[in-house]
Amino acid sequence: MKSRLLTLAAGAVAATIALTGCGGSSEADDETGASAETRTVTDASGEEVEVPADPQRVVTLHYAATQSVLDLGAPLVGQGVVEEDILPEDEVEEVMAIPIVATDSSEPDLEQIAGVEPDLVLAPNTLEEEVLDQLRDVAPVYVFTLRGGDRANWTQRVDEVADALGREEEKEELATEFEARQSELAAEYADVIEGKSVGVIGAFEENNFYAWGEDNMTATILLPLGFTWSAQENAVVEGEEEPEATVSFEKIGSTVGDADILFLDSDFREQVNPFMEGLQKTTLYQDLPAVKAGHDYPGGKNTVAGYTDANYVLDRVEDALQDIQGS
Repeated sequence: MKSRLLTLAAGAVAATIALTGCGGSSEADDETGASAETRTVTDASGEEVEVPADPQRVVTLHYAATQSVLDLGAPLVGQGVVEEDILPEDEVEEVMAIPIVATDSSEPDLEQIAGVEPDLVLAPNTLEEEVLDQLRDVAPVYVFTLRGGDRANWTQRVDEVADALGREEEKEELATEFEARQSELAAEYADVIEGKSVGVIGAFEENNFYAWGEDNMTATILLPLGFTWSAQENAVVEGEEEPEATVSFEKIGSTVGDADILFLDSDFREQVNPFMEGLQKTTLYQDLPAVKAGHDYPGGKNTVAGYTDANYVLDRVEDALQDIQGS
């Protein structure tokens, strides 16, 4: 069904391209003039891609790349689906005004993408080659890492986006500032952190929660501070293709019962979703040592899209450390 929809859209895409490609000078021509020069880069799939030297009309097909484009200050004209509560409040109006060109990352709307006249499309490595080929008829396509063995390495994805955009200097600045902040927190709260183990969980369906091992995205933020990871949680995800597992509520005690501090998947309003609220209401959750000690906290997004997410996680960790220090 997906291939048929894409084929039907191809004619409309071709017509849009033809219309936007004819005529004399225009505002769009002026906007893309800065990207007339090109350079060749290698994307996450190993494909060599000729991209604008300075892209001026970027489209992303998943928020995992959208946040990095925003963080790096590149012009974004189209994006994959996004929810307000995963955005900082001061960015909601601006980001929600950007056209949605993919209701999910596997089915981009070719007609809408062509309509925003991109000079670069950032596509996740989950798309079928047939879809990528049709996107390449619209604009250069750079494939970035969303799933697979490197999924946990969110900084690699930022590196990929920066490479596609030609914004390595901006990326290095973000990385340097973030690592400096990690070092500052590690030093300031060394006495609180020493000997403390952490667990990180989320919930995305009824009666089940998500366990994360230490090779996940959030761990790359927490472990450099000096924490150790829950041995129980590591054991639960052992053998999984990626360091994560869906676990029933009944096993919460044997999954993170050894954690001194528990961080919960949350949005940018420090709110957990209804599934997590359901877990929190159970006696098994309330009997966890970390919960009894009052050391369970909203921890930001478990799936880190970029430095905005990562810094928000550090905000929540700092709040937790201040609370523990003062107790």
